Amino acid sequence: MNSLAITDGLLLIVTAYLALQRHLPIALRLACGVFGVAALLGVLRFSGVYPLPSWHQFASMLGAASAFPLLAVVVLWPESLAARNTRFAWIVLCITAVIGVIVVGVGQKRIYSDALALLSLLAVCFTLIRARQWLGALGGLLMLAALVLFALKISAGSLLVPGDLLHIGMAAGLLLLSFVKPTETVMARKNDIDSLSVVN
Repeated sequence: MNSLAITDGLLLIVTAYLALQRHLPIALRLACGVFGVAALLGVLRFSGVYPLPSWHQFASMLGAASAFPLLAVVVLWPESLAARNTRFAWIVLCITAVIGVIVVGVGQKRIYSDALALLSLLAVCFTLIRARQWLGALGGLLMLAALVLFALKISAGSLLVPGDLLHIGMAAGLLLLSFVKPTETVMARKNDIDSLSVVN
């Protein structure tokens, strides 16, 4: 079997597991759902069971344009309605998805989704490092590294192609990100603000 089908299968298992964890923020679960759909289509495509490359590419684009921003919302604004409320999380998902379809699908500006994914992960990593949530920060860094390696078409010898590294990095990163404690992130930000107030 194609290695991409196997690693996409791994990503599918992880995203399905996280999407079903009711204690996690709904925005994180929705993001995992989007990544999971892309992974499922990847398994069907790369295994040859039901190859739909255009559908897989479309779902992957939605992941970059919608799911990564949702991850950023969960980390940057963990107590917001967009992170915690099902309706508002869906609104954010739908708005970012529509914009992604218009800019990338219609306008053929792939750089938009790539840049959005990159900026979202940079914001996630920076915020979690400042909050000293090392597991979550490691998860963000793993996903960031996976995206960069994929963009540069770097493979791990003859066993793992760039897509495999992306799938594995995403699976590991999302698992680690699920350990983020939102209240600690909020408190770290509040302490930073209080420190600035004292200085001024």
